[in-house]
Amino acid sequence: MTAPTPTPFDPWSLGASLYAPATRPDLAELGNGRWPDLTSLIYCTEDAVREEDLPLALSNLRAALPHLGPRGPLRLIRVRNPHVLREVLTMDLRDVTGFVLPKIHAGNLPDYLRELHRPEHAHLLIFPTLETREALSETHMTALRDQIVGTGVQARVGGLRIGGNDLMHALGVRRTPGRTAYEGPLERVISLLCSVFKPAGFALSSPVYEVHGDPATLAREVQQDLEYGLCGKTIIHPAQLPTVLRGYAVHPHDLQEAQAILAPDAPAVFSMNGRMCEPATHTRWARDILTRAGRYGTLPEPQSEALHF
Repeated sequence: MTAPTPTPFDPWSLGASLYAPATRPDLAELGNGRWPDLTSLIYCTEDAVREEDLPLALSNLRAALPHLGPRGPLRLIRVRNPHVLREVLTMDLRDVTGFVLPKIHAGNLPDYLRELHRPEHAHLLIFPTLETREALSETHMTALRDQIVGTGVQARVGGLRIGGNDLMHALGVRRTPGRTAYEGPLERVISLLCSVFKPAGFALSSPVYEVHGDPATLAREVQQDLEYGLCGKTIIHPAQLPTVLRGYAVHPHDLQEAQAILAPDAPAVFSMNGRMCEPATHTRWARDILTRAGRYGTLPEPQSEALHF
């Protein structure tokens, strides 16, 4: 099954992705920019909605979507299952970017793709979430990667989402406050997913830090996300938004080096700011730096203090 090719999508545009249960009565207000700096919003009909409240959630969505304007954050809808996706596809999706697909593995992805094959849905991206036991297995994730590539739908994948809470649930544990995702069992899973998907050209976004009153740990986690090449961060409270956006701002030295690496006349190897720069191996990093700087700006130049002897 080959899906139509949508407009190219920049995964860095996701930025901080705020989840909002679709049972909320203010979905249109949220989607039209209640928080002006919010970069993406996910209307959730899955884990954030009880089964008995699903009709209310879908009714709210149907009522709110026609009132979304062209301005505001990117709007995604996390559907509950293929049946819910089928119903949501009958709604007004003109100002919706795409769908977050829950608990995806090679066994259930085709069920979602069958619902999305119509030409009128070609502009809608998919964001599969890796959060089941299969995500703990390199064999299963390699099968999923090969399935996406082999069926010709990779261009439609705006990014792969790492579902931290479900993965921790599969392991029978919970995140410890004050510790980042990289200071516990999720580190191995994130590393595995990066090694399977990123060389094939997929973008991955990082899981939520569920303690919304701890900006220091969140800031540290965002920097570790960047070290692993993740772009986009799930948040569960608007108080987390400034920390994520500030974390995506680029250090001036990184921007300077990225520009030099991408220069047409760049030497094969050179030194800048005390680091070796090698265009043959640093080009992908440099392009990401320029994209981040364009979207999230740069940090202030560090102030050097004079040393007096």
